[in-house]
Amino acid sequence: MNKLITLKIPYKTSEENLKTISKLQQEYSNVVRYSYNRVLDKISQKEIRSKVKDLNNISNLNSWFVQCAILEALSIHKRNKNNKVIFGGKSNFYNRIKHKISNEEFKERRLLLISIQGEKLKNGNRSFDLKHLDENKIIFKVNKKTHLELQLPNLKSNYRKKLAFIEQMIQTQDLTVSIKLNQKYIYLTYEEKKENIEKLDNRYLGIDLNPNYIGISIKEDGKILYTKCYDFSSIAKEIMSESNSSDSERFKYLNNKLKFETLEVSKDITSLAKSYKVKFVFIEDLKNISKNNFDFKKLNRLTKNLWKRDYFIQNLTKRLSLMNVKLFKVNPMYSSIIGNLQHEYFDPINASLEIARRGY
Repeated sequence: MNKLITLKIPYKTSEENLKTISKLQQEYSNVVRYSYNRVLDKISQKEIRSKVKDLNNISNLNSWFVQCAILEALSIHKRNKNNKVIFGGKSNFYNRIKHKISNEEFKERRLLLISIQGEKLKNGNRSFDLKHLDENKIIFKVNKKTHLELQLPNLKSNYRKKLAFIEQMIQTQDLTVSIKLNQKYIYLTYEEKKENIEKLDNRYLGIDLNPNYIGISIKEDGKILYTKCYDFSSIAKEIMSESNSSDSERFKYLNNKLKFETLEVSKDITSLAKSYKVKFVFIEDLKNISKNNFDFKKLNRLTKNLWKRDYFIQNLTKRLSLMNVKLFKVNPMYSSIIGNLQHEYFDPINASLEIARRGY
């Protein structure tokens, strides 16, 4: 069963940016109201798009904003089953008639949230840059030249986890994020698609982790069905050999590339678990292994700064949970030694076979 999740988050930005957002709200609301009335007149969506161009008060809206406004008008019409809608609400309308609120107050209450539909192939949403959620900020792309930075507050753990999931999934084009915005809050809406996949009780998958490789194996009652090794050594070597500072553009580019490839591996393992009807996934429990227990500077940097193990495990756990596949952590002690004594694959695969055996 799919679950629709909406996160309502307050934000801060400059006064100038708030004025820009206010102006966009006014113009967006105008297009929605105008389009809604045209829908009542039985005018097609194509004709509405053509007529909207003649409006003289929407100079700040790009074509996608206008399209989203038209789609919202169609949605309002559908929800209200062809009944006339009073934008701003009946109570505010009657309060205005009775002079209980001013005309300015009524106009303010009639404003709609800017509502931009999401797109998978546009990093979740073409008008909002969601790649900086780990820095507690979202970039609102009004147009090519105007980008507004929205600063988010320090959020509770459950919100941080959801934002991390959004940031990860949009990078692999696996999530659509619809966004609404006013001058105080931003609303992020996405769908968690849960699958009830067929699983076999005696099918299980083992994973071995290290900074350069991820080895996996799929077994059934001890029989090896599939093995694979993911190689990060070339990009890790490139990062290490260049010795760029962590705040340099080159390092950020390579580090982001490594993060992307890590997410692609998580996605691929999830796909394999689904196709092989795996019921259990076993992974090394590395929580007791300190990243600082290394004597060599480069090795310490590799494990401390570049190894995306927590990033990988977090994403894989979430992806598997959406298929109701359980991930278990097992003691990795001597798994590589025992795996290499028993099997003749590449070291990470041998270790993953031992992780799978002891986990099962």
